[in-house]
Amino acid sequence: MKRWTVGLSMTLVLLVAGCGNPAGTDGDLFNGWTAMAAPTVPKPAAGECWTYTGDADKLAVGPDLVKVECSTPHASETIKVGEFTGSLAQASAPPSGADLTDAFAACQSEANNLLGGDWHDGRLVLRVLTPSEKQWKGDAHYYRCDLVEVSDDTYTISPRTTGLKDALRGNRPVEIGCVKVETDSGGGIEDFVPVKCDTLHNGEYTGTFYSPDARPYPSDAAARRALLQPGCKTIVARYLGLNDAAFDANKQISFAWSTATAARWSYGDRTARCYMLLEGNLSVSRSLRANGNVPI
Repeated sequence: MKRWTVGLSMTLVLLVAGCGNPAGTDGDLFNGWTAMAAPTVPKPAAGECWTYTGDADKLAVGPDLVKVECSTPHASETIKVGEFTGSLAQASAPPSGADLTDAFAACQSEANNLLGGDWHDGRLVLRVLTPSEKQWKGDAHYYRCDLVEVSDDTYTISPRTTGLKDALRGNRPVEIGCVKVETDSGGGIEDFVPVKCDTLHNGEYTGTFYSPDARPYPSDAAARRALLQPGCKTIVARYLGLNDAAFDANKQISFAWSTATAARWSYGDRTARCYMLLEGNLSVSRSLRANGNVPI
């Protein structure tokens, strides 16, 4: 027992004797190191791509939105990142609704420049995304603009393996053209599904109607019809090469529209995509642009 005590004492003496400041240090534990910066929320960047499970209208920042290489299948592409300023940046929660108006306008301008045309003319959805509430409380006060390619008008995501730059220039690979109009058992329209114009189809995208003012979303069907029907009628008629009166005489073609959601309308996407429809069981395998009133 005594020998253990002596051995321990000898060890302690050796350890104490070996103590001292290493060369080039002053004995200060941190040796003059600067304090670590406060943790920050990673900020996305333009040109990054993301996977997501769900439809494009539900795309949101969170654990389901995962960054991947743009050369691998992805759901969305970030095309711009901006910062909220002023009172919006000081708010206790991320902006929503009408408070996203300026952010959406910036996103839309960037999207149209990147694509080479109005993004509404493509099989695309433009999203303005804010940080999660937890990220916002961590001083992440940015917004991001994401473009998503979709395969139908119900926002089903169509994964890509390339970026969207110039996708509405040249041969316009994402342009909406001819569509199959899907209806329910009562004849109500359920979806517009883009198809190649050389395949049989019964509809065609003709352009996008923009509300002439910043009126609130027309919440009932009658109000929407009063606003959208005249505008889409003119767009369809011009696409066929007709004026409104001449189009009224056409018994083979009618039209319909797909309106932006109330949420999108609130921050500035006050639009409707306008589609011509073939009546009855008619179908064609060509575009009807400039067809006038020539019988089908």
